[in-house]
Amino acid sequence: MKIYAYLVPVDDGAAPNPYGGVCTLAICKPNLRKIAKQGDWLVGLDSKSQLIYTMEITTVMIMKEYDTYTKENLPIKIPNKTSKNIEEQMGDSVYDFSNDEIKLRPSVHSCCTKEMDLAGKNVLLSTCFYYFGDQVKTLPKEFENIVNLDMDFLKLTNELEITFLTWLENQNFEKNKIYSNPHIIGIISPSDRENELSCCIRKKIEKKFYIS
Repeated sequence: MKIYAYLVPVDDGAAPNPYGGVCTLAICKPNLRKIAKQGDWLVGLDSKSQLIYTMEITTVMIMKEYDTYTKENLPIKIPNKTSKNIEEQMGDSVYDFSNDEIKLRPSVHSCCTKEMDLAGKNVLLSTCFYYFGDQVKTLPKEFENIVNLDMDFLKLTNELEITFLTWLENQNFEKNKIYSNPHIIGIISPSDRENELSCCIRKKIEKKFYIS
C-alpha cells in the first residue's frame, strides 16, 4: 500500500469526481493514474495543504473498460454539459471508445487535454472515499507545504502514511459522503475571464510533468 499526495489544480467535481457513490479519477494526473494500484490511497490537497478529498483505490480500470462500465452501471459519470445538475455536467467519462477513433464527449475537457488524459491509461475508482470540496479539513502539521504546483505528486513516507491514516481514523468521518460542493461550480469556459481555470489551464499546470 502506498499513499500519494498532490495539489488538486482545479476542484470542480470532475477530477476527482465524487458522484454516483463512487469517487473516480479518470482525467488529469496521467502519471499518477498509470502507477497507482488497488489498495493505494490518494490525498488531494489545496494550495494551503488542506484536505479536499482522500480515497482508497478499490478498483483500477483501463479507460476503455471504464467507458463501458459507465454506460452500463454509472451513467451519471457520462457528462451532460447542458444539464442543470452539477453531477451530470461534470461527468469524467469524457472519452467514447465505441469506434476505432476515440471521441471526446462534450465535457469539462477539450481537445487540448486529450493526449495527456489518454496517456494516463487507467481510471482509479473508490468505494472508500471522503470528499470535502470547499469545506476543506486541516491535516496534522507534518503535512504543511508538502506539495505545490511545482510537483506532480508525492509518495508519502511510511511515517507520514501512519500519521495520515491515524488522523483519518480518529476523525470519525462518514465514508463515501460528499460533505460540500466543489470549489468551482459548473462548466468552465476557456473564454470566461473571471474563471480562467479552464481545461487548457489544467494542461498548462500539468504539462511539465507529462511523460509521453
